[in-house]
Amino acid sequence: AAVQARLWPLAARGGEDTRPERMSMLEERVAGALASMAPPSSAAPGAGRGERLAWLEGLGVLLFGTAALLSAHFLACVGRPSAASASPANTGKRMRRLLLVWLAAANAARTLSLIAEFGLQEGVSSGILDDWEPEQQHWLGDLVALLPALVFLSAFSLVVLFWAQLHYTATIVPLPLLDCMFLCINIACYVLVAVIAVSTFLLRAYSHLWIYLTCILGFLNAAAALSFLYYGLMVVLELRDASRKRSPELRLSERVVALLVICPAALLLRGGCYLAWGLSLARQSRLADLLLCLFSEWLPSMTALAALNGALHKGSGGGLAGGPADALNDSTDSEPLLHDDATPPRSAAAGAPGLTWKQLYPQPAAGP
Repeated sequence: AAVQARLWPLAARGGEDTRPERMSMLEERVAGALASMAPPSSAAPGAGRGERLAWLEGLGVLLFGTAALLSAHFLACVGRPSAASASPANTGKRMRRLLLVWLAAANAARTLSLIAEFGLQEGVSSGILDDWEPEQQHWLGDLVALLPALVFLSAFSLVVLFWAQLHYTATIVPLPLLDCMFLCINIACYVLVAVIAVSTFLLRAYSHLWIYLTCILGFLNAAAALSFLYYGLMVVLELRDASRKRSPELRLSERVVALLVICPAALLLRGGCYLAWGLSLARQSRLADLLLCLFSEWLPSMTALAALNGALHKGSGGGLAGGPADALNDSTDSEPLLHDDATPPRSAAAGAPGLTWKQLYPQPAAGP
């Protein structure tokens, strides 16, 4: 009102014909002043959220890329197992190599997935997806986002397989087809995902891909978490008993406990979130999905790499294990379960001086 009172004489001096124009100019200036006094957040409420998402995506690319490089480095440090030898140490080395290969592949897949998702959201397709409909591009984004979760599930299931082998070896239960069953289950999961992806694309049910895959992956993650927890507990108890009987001074390594706590919790968290999103019990957001990737994929991966590297296992001198090759080649955790005593205790008579033993064989009876 004060501004209008000050500018009213100026409008009156110019005559009646200029008053409406000057009044409109006055209203525009007042509106501009009020708009400039408004807080910046009200002008662009989603700008800060978009910046946080972009920063979190960049951090995810860096972390998963680092984990992939570490997995490849540790894989190069592990020697190749002998094809002719079937010793427990050789079997453990083969399992460690397989786990490192899967961890490297899973982290690399998640890194490429985050980069591809960022490109799809920004519309950077280099002309490849220009002919695709928006629903088809959304379908492709869902597939790219969910495939690395299946690769991580296969990587962590290798630990379940190894612990199951330790458990059945300790309980003297022969299961020669356990590896084949593990391989068939993994192949069946990938075939199921491929069938769902092709079916939803051909039937133009693009929005159903996310629902079906989240429900399936949620169930698989929950099942893997329960299996991980069960076999991990069995192995920990058996290791504790075996170490107590053979080496009472040897304590259970912290790396087994860390894997037992972190990996099942991460798998169960992912399974619960995916089931809640797939069954429409909770709303899915990009921020929650990125945080879930970090907590349920990157954190267990680094825990497994630290366990393989011996970073959580302190040596007898109180320090960390020496080098990556030494730490990766040791198998002190499973050794009490897989090895028998090299030299059985000798009896007192066997060590008596001055006594010699001669093996007697039954002689054929003499003829008549």
